[in-house]
Amino acid sequence: MFHYIKFYTELCFLKVAPQDAPASNNAYYISVFSYFMVGAIVISVTQSMLTGLFLSGVQTALLMFLANLLLWIKKTPERFYQTMTALCATGAIIGLIALPLMSFISATGTTGVDTDSLSFGFIIWLVLILWESLVIAHILKHSMDIPMIAGLSASFVYMYLSFAITLRVLKVMSISLG
Repeated sequence: MFHYIKFYTELCFLKVAPQDAPASNNAYYISVFSYFMVGAIVISVTQSMLTGLFLSGVQTALLMFLANLLLWIKKTPERFYQTMTALCATGAIIGLIALPLMSFISATGTTGVDTDSLSFGFIIWLVLILWESLVIAHILKHSMDIPMIAGLSASFVYMYLSFAITLRVLKVMSISLG
């Protein structure tokens, strides 16, 4: 297990390529579950746990759909499990790093802490989002045999869709619950 954590942490720092990971069905299922659970926990910092579980499920399904679609377009669907394992494992690791930051932003936003601290928190949050985009681009670059700029473009589209769908779902949920 430590080998997998070490490998995917190195992937977060772009030191290895996703195809270097040993193929494993267990790693796929564990990484998807970890991505889902870490996402639910991060979201539940500002929302209810039920909302976190639902939105994390939506984000996980979106990631699976877009990865499958991109690999299908590139005619390399056999790389789906390895690509999803890499995307989910690195997403879970970055999510764990983001968790204390989300807690800090959530706490400072409600306690009236000075705006410099809050601004610093949001700058760090932006850096984490850019880092995750870069990691996704690196994975897509290797999974699809495309230039890094194309992988970065695809990762930004994914990030935009993820945020847009999440905000839309939250809006619909608040209307139906309100």
